[in-house]
Formats: sequence, C-alpha cells, structure tokens
Amino acid sequence: MTEMIKKDYPLIKKNSKLNIGIRVLRVFLSFMVVMDHIYNKKELKKYYYILYYHIPTFFLISFYFTHKTFISFNIKKIKLRLERLLIPYFSWCFISWIIKNFYFYVLNKDVRHSFKDFLINLINGHIFNVVLWFQNILILQTVIFIIIIYLFRLNYILVFQILLIISYFLQYSGVNHKFFKKNFSTHSRSTYGRFVEVIPHSITGFFLASMDIMKLIKNKKLNIFLVSIIILVAISKYEIFGELKSFKYGGIRLNIAAFCIFIVFSLLPSKIFKISLLNKFIMQITNYTGGIYFTHYLIGKGYLCKSIYYVKKGTFLGCIFIYLISYIVSLIGNKILGKTKFKHLFI
Repeated sequence: MTEMIKKDYPLIKKNSKLNIGIRVLRVFLSFMVVMDHIYNKKELKKYYYILYYHIPTFFLISFYFTHKTFISFNIKKIKLRLERLLIPYFSWCFISWIIKNFYFYVLNKDVRHSFKDFLINLINGHIFNVVLWFQNILILQTVIFIIIIYLFRLNYILVFQILLIISYFLQYSGVNHKFFKKNFSTHSRSTYGRFVEVIPHSITGFFLASMDIMKLIKNKKLNIFLVSIIILVAISKYEIFGELKSFKYGGIRLNIAAFCIFIVFSLLPSKIFKISLLNKFIMQITNYTGGIYFTHYLIGKGYLCKSIYYVKKGTFLGCIFIYLISYIVSLIGNKILGKTKFKHLFI
C-alpha cells in the first residue's frame, strides 16, 4: 500500500507531511483491523462503536489518492491500478486455499478446503481469508468508477452524487440489509451486502481530492484540525446517527468519522516530523500495511498461533504480537518478491 502511494499519486509526493501523516494513519487503521479479528469478542463489544471507523477510512483514503488516476484517462495508469488490486486478491485466495488444504489433509482439521470452496471464495473473498472482501469490493468499485468517469466525462460528479443519495436511501430504508440478509449466504452478504454501505466513503474520498481539500483548508488548518477532533469525539460519545441496520460499515456517522480521521492525520503538526531519526523510524514502521492486512487473519487464526497463550486468549498483547509477526512475514516476502509484480502481496 505505501509503495503504491509513493509511485502513483503525485498529490502525496508534493506534501511529505501529508505522506507521513497518512502512513501513520494506515498503521493505526491496520492495527484496528487486527483488533477487530483477533481481540476477544466479548471485550471487543465495549469498543465496537469506534472500532468500525477503520474500513470506511481505508476506502476514503484509497479513492482520495486514486482520483488523479481515474480522471487522467491514462490506460497505462489504470491498468497498473487494476494490477495492484487483482494480483494480491487472486494470489491470497490461492495461498489461503493451500493453507486450508494443509490443515485438512495434514493436520486433520475440519475446515472448508474443496475446489468448489475455492471458486466460491474467488467470488466473495470471504471463506478462507475473510479480509479479502475488502479487496473484492475495492476492485468492483474501481471498475465502476472507471466506467462512470469514462461514460459521463462531463457529468460524472453528478452521477456520483446520485449514487451517494441512492446508497443512503437503500441503507436507511433497510432495503439493502433486508435484501442481502434474505437472499445471500453469510459469506456473500458479508462482502456484497457491504457494497452499498462503503460506496459513500469511496465517493467522499474522490470528492475531497477533486476539490483539492488540503489546499482549500491550508489557511485554516488549526481550526479545521480542532473542529474535526471535536466532531469525532461527539459522534462517538453520543452515538449520533447510530440507529441503522447494516453489515458493520453503513451510515452517515461512519462517513463523517472517516472524514474527520483523515483530516486529523493529514493535519498533524509538521514539527512532529522534522526530527530526522524520528522521520526515518516512522517511514520504516509504516511499511507493509498492505501485507499486514492480508496476512494477519491467516496468522492470527492459524492453528500454530492458537497454541500461543496471548494469541489464544485474544488479548491486546496478542494483537500486537500478530501485527509484528505479520510485519515480519511481509518484510521477508517483500525481500524475496520485491522485484516482481508479486510485491503487491506485501506492500
């Protein structure tokens, strides 16, 4: 993910402070994902109201930094974008399937492992390694954005606005939740039931980039920074806009939260990053967030890690352990495959 940002998006190249702020944000969000999947579920319920900010924010920043690629009509750049999404998706689907077969045939564990399961997993990205639903929807949304921008070159903003309104109507009317709950399996609705829920976050990121939000607020940074924190605290503490049946990531509240989180980390005081050693340290520890996202579930839910006390108990320390192991695996994987297209499995 971080490598992709450095290569593709001149918007982030021109602002190193924003670059580092977003890199730090990616670490924060990635650890929240680890918490979501690994931490003790009973304890996790205490924090669920703020935990689900992570995925909406990921979608927002993803489409914020791909805005220029989308509107460039540059086929080469668009192909590279799709390549960076498709290679890790299909690769991790295959790797996850191999791991499940190892569990079934070697460790004699009762897990889904058939070729039919593999094909279904390719469709929904949620059977073997549940985190792949995100990549699945990211690919789908990317294709839809490209089609809309290509077909409605002069009016694509209006089309996105209409899509945003339709999305919230389907969410708050309950139509989306009811439809997928009734007609789709658990794994499929956990992917495609979320499409309508997360599309507003992606559109918001795209809109923020199109209006050049960082330039727009450059003379009011401190005020915007403080207001964003206040709003974030308020909607979290008082559960504003919270009554909604969803598949975890729906509603205006999460969209507002994602926006505020993005602004806060983008506007972190520049003095924090002027210390050379600190800067280098941050650049190092914020690498491989993509690899951590793809590997942490396989590692944290693997039978080897289940035998380790802290991981088995789903403690906070266990989550840190899984994050670090995932970081090391991604580091090694990138060292081995870093000069090939398979580097996208880890960056």
